[in-house]
Amino acid sequence: MARKNSGKPAGRLPAGGMDTFKIVPSAPGSGNDPLAEDTAMTDAEVAAVCEVAQQRNRRVAAHARSAEAVKMCVRNGVQVIYHATLADEEAKDMLEARKDSVFVAPAMGLPYGRLHEGESYGVSTSDYLRARAEKEIETVSANMADLRARGVRVLPGGDYGFKWNPHGRNARDLFIFVDIFGFSPLEALQAGTALGGALMGMGGELGVVTEGALADLILVNGDPVSDIRILQDKDRFLAIMKNGEFHKSPPDDGAELRVAAE
Repeated sequence: MARKNSGKPAGRLPAGGMDTFKIVPSAPGSGNDPLAEDTAMTDAEVAAVCEVAQQRNRRVAAHARSAEAVKMCVRNGVQVIYHATLADEEAKDMLEARKDSVFVAPAMGLPYGRLHEGESYGVSTSDYLRARAEKEIETVSANMADLRARGVRVLPGGDYGFKWNPHGRNARDLFIFVDIFGFSPLEALQAGTALGGALMGMGGELGVVTEGALADLILVNGDPVSDIRILQDKDRFLAIMKNGEFHKSPPDDGAELRVAAE
């Protein structure tokens, strides 16, 4: 029986304040390369943040696009690396060596949304920005496919809240993982659920359907393992349970529920 959340913060997280330090060890570079990135922090600076975070039982996340920024993060114990856009072979080897203690989130919804859906949100895209988005998608796709093959935990999410990448588009990330990164639909679902629970320090409690786990569940009309795109259709969500209580109650027609369960 899945358990209902007590409503209290998880024991590993503080009741107030913050639980994650976010650093930005890389920044856009200059020159003709639209994807150029500079490393904006030193090893000593990253090490100092990680030392303070460890002393206070907090974790560290990093916006790290350049290869050297990724390496600094791995060397100093950053747990969550966003982007890893330009990770070279050495950086990927280092990530693989720490695959049981680090997570990578490419945050691909932002460039993908600008390239494919920007106009629908009234966002103009210059030739430079289009070139950057296209190159970022191509580069990150190859790197994430490689990291997945190495067993590194790659997760969806990140960079929501922009006009062309609004909150509520998380399911599109799962489609990107399958269509661009080469994940199977089941791997993408596991990345967004079980690995998400592990990232939050709640592996086995959150993002899984098992006895004793938190009862956060969605009943979907259809099979996302056959077509991951159906998760972008909110009308297919027949029931939504949060903390053991229905946010959206299941329909009265049991036949529809049986079809969804099959």
